[in-house]
Amino acid sequence: MSEQLSQAWWLILISVASGVAGQTCLKLGLTGDRGGSADQGLMGLVMVIITSPLVLLGLLLYGIGALSWIAVLRRMDLSYAYPFLALNFILIALVSRFFLGESIPPMRWVGIGAIVAGILVIAYTGAPK
Repeated sequence: MSEQLSQAWWLILISVASGVAGQTCLKLGLTGDRGGSADQGLMGLVMVIITSPLVLLGLLLYGIGALSWIAVLRRMDLSYAYPFLALNFILIALVSRFFLGESIPPMRWVGIGAIVAGILVIAYTGAPK
């Protein structure tokens, strides 16, 4: 495997991990004590965003993920790399269930299984040279 392709895999991992961590921080920051009411309007939401360290951390993590993804696109074909972002759906479901205590219905797990199967099919085709 070329050095460039090896770097791309690490960058995909960073992008996915940053996205999952960012989503988790956003959720925690928006549903904690600072979450406020959903009917506070746009200014209320802006205040929650700028005063919540977890929301700001989530946005920072998204930025790191975006930069990593841009680096991936320089190294890999989009049609091959992009499906691996579906790992976000799988990991978010796991974090939601086991860390946030959310209930996930059986049919959603079936869908997540289909995503896993799709990622495996894509991975099995191998990265373009």
